[in-house]
Amino acid sequence: MKKVFMVLVMAAVIIIAGCEGGQDNTGTTSPYIGGSQGLLATFEEFGVQEEGIATIFSDETFPLEITLKNKGEQDIEAGAVEVTLKGISPNDYDGILFESTNDKLLERVSEYAPEGGEETVDFGDASYAIALSGSYYDATVFASIVYPYQTHASIPRVCFNTDARDTSVCTLEGTRTVYSSGAPVQVTAAREARSGANLIAVEFDVANVGGGDVTKPGMEFDNRYDQISFSLDETSDPGMWECRLGGEENGGRLVDGKATVRCKLLNPMEEGTMYTKQLDLTINYDYKYLIEQSVRIKNKD
Repeated sequence: MKKVFMVLVMAAVIIIAGCEGGQDNTGTTSPYIGGSQGLLATFEEFGVQEEGIATIFSDETFPLEITLKNKGEQDIEAGAVEVTLKGISPNDYDGILFESTNDKLLERVSEYAPEGGEETVDFGDASYAIALSGSYYDATVFASIVYPYQTHASIPRVCFNTDARDTSVCTLEGTRTVYSSGAPVQVTAAREARSGANLIAVEFDVANVGGGDVTKPGMEFDNRYDQISFSLDETSDPGMWECRLGGEENGGRLVDGKATVRCKLLNPMEEGTMYTKQLDLTINYDYKYLIEQSVRIKNKD
């Protein structure tokens, strides 16, 4: 009996601790599959592996192909991906393109397409155009991958309540359950707090978790910082809110890959307001990263 009593006491402590601190236990499940991946790109093999490196003879051609796989939860339209070969001189190779794109829609990951969309982009059959002076030459081909993407985030229960003492429907302040769609930019946490008389504010913590560079749609990349655009979805009555990042409305910079988007009600709630509503945020950006593949070109003589 003593052991049973101790178990019940511990369970009660856990339940009480979970209810303290303004925690928002919604009991909901995520509408997203999730994950930190977006568009993945890999080189297809250049030649036969020898000593851990793809190897061809100098009088042979090798196919330059890159396979694109959409592993996130945002469709990528045909022609939206910019793939640019780098690291090798166009004067040193014959038979290849240095820029290309996807020809078809790259479908997002879903229950109907669990593997996501896939396409192999063909840059042609490359041949080395320079006479080798030694027994071999090691070349490294880089590819810059740039694509547009979106991250969707949802807080199932934002509390609208003019009486902070009445917690029968919801708690006005504290952390909130937030779900983020599969993408290289993630919403990692959310909070709600009072922001004046009958006003509330909701904060979304955002992080670049994919390892690449981020910029606003259509803007140049800046190696000093990442930047994003964002907006509340129509289902969230965006006209009721003002959303800012670092003083900039509907956009801003990430510092060391992180930022906090703060959305504040523009007008006070009417007295007696007490309900919950889902809040949906969409983050828009272009994403860029590099991949590489080495090839050893052996002298045929």
